[in-house]
Amino acid sequence: MSTLPPVNIKRLLTTLDQLLGIDSPTGDTAAMEQAMCERLAPLDWQVSQTHRGNVLAQSGDNPKRAIAAHLDTLGAMVQFIRDDGRLEVTPLGTWSARFAEGARVTVKTRQGPIRASLLPLLSSGHAWNEAVDTQPIAWSQLSARLDRPTTSREETLALGVQPGDIVSIDPAPEFDDSGYLISRFLDNKAGIACVLEMLHMLQENNLTPAQPVLLAFTNAEEIGLGAGTALPRSIKELISVDIAPVASNQASREDCATLGYKDALGPHSRSLLDRLDHIATEHQVDFVRDVFRHYHSDCSSTLTAGYDASTALIGFGTDSTHGYERTHQKSLIAVTQLLTGYVLSS
Repeated sequence: MSTLPPVNIKRLLTTLDQLLGIDSPTGDTAAMEQAMCERLAPLDWQVSQTHRGNVLAQSGDNPKRAIAAHLDTLGAMVQFIRDDGRLEVTPLGTWSARFAEGARVTVKTRQGPIRASLLPLLSSGHAWNEAVDTQPIAWSQLSARLDRPTTSREETLALGVQPGDIVSIDPAPEFDDSGYLISRFLDNKAGIACVLEMLHMLQENNLTPAQPVLLAFTNAEEIGLGAGTALPRSIKELISVDIAPVASNQASREDCATLGYKDALGPHSRSLLDRLDHIATEHQVDFVRDVFRHYHSDCSSTLTAGYDASTALIGFGTDSTHGYERTHQKSLIAVTQLLTGYVLSS
C-alpha cells in the first residue's frame, strides 16, 4: 500500500493550462522564468537564478540530489524578409516543418506583437492544384503571412519586423473529458506541472525531502544546453523530468510513467534507475522501461558538460512528440507520484 499523499489532478491540470499560456521558446524565456520565481516564492525553498536565467530552488544547504525540468519550448525566429513581405523563419530547437505548417503564431517585434500564420510557399489548392501536395517539406518551404497589409519587404520593415524577432507558436491546448491532454509544448510544460504539484503535495502534508534537493528549471534544453549550464558542481545525482516518446517502436505509454534507460548520448545510471524502479514498485506507481534512440535531455547536457553525477530520466508518455502532442492525466499522476517518492526516500 502506497503511503504517498494523493495527487490533486485538478490543480495539476490548472497549473499545466496556465503554463501553456506563457510563451517560452528557447531564447525568449524571461516571462516563464518570472512566472516560475513567483510560483516558488511562497514555498519554503531557497530560490535563485543563474546568470543565464535558469531558475533554481533548493530545500536545504549543499544539495547532492537534483531534479531538472526545462521551461523552454520549440519555436522559430525571423530569418529574412522576403520581397513579397512574408517572412522566412528558422526553427528554434529541432522540430519538423511538417508540424509547423498551418500554425498560428505571434511575431514579437520591438513595436509590439503581430499575429501571423506559418504556411507552405504553395498554400492554395485552387491556385496550384496538386503542386500543393508534392512540394518539399522543409523550413525553407515555409513563410509567415503577417496579419497586416503588406506585400513588400519595405512595408514589412515599416511594421517593425526585423531578422532575429522571435516567433512564438500557439500551443492550442485541449483537455479532453476522457483524460487525454492535447497540446503543443507538453514538452516540457507538463513536466514542470508535475514538479510543481509535487511541491504542493509536500507543503500541504508537512513533508520534507529526506535529503536536500535542488530543483533546476532550465531555459535552453531544446538546443542542447539545459542543466549543463545550471547546476552546482556538488550535485552527484540528477533526474531529468521530460517527455517520453510513444510510438510503434517504443515501450512508453500515455497512461503511465516511463523510466528512460538510455538516450542518444548513452545509458543512464543503473543503480539510480534500480532505486527508482524500487520506489515505483513500493508505492504502486504504474511505469514502463524504455530506451530512446534520438533523444537528449537535461541529463545529456549535464554529462556532456563534464559533471561527475549519476543520471536518470523520468518521462510522461506522449504521442507525436515535438508535434501536436498528446498524453493522459494518468501519466502525469504517475510521474508526480514517482518524483514525490524519490524526494522522500533516504
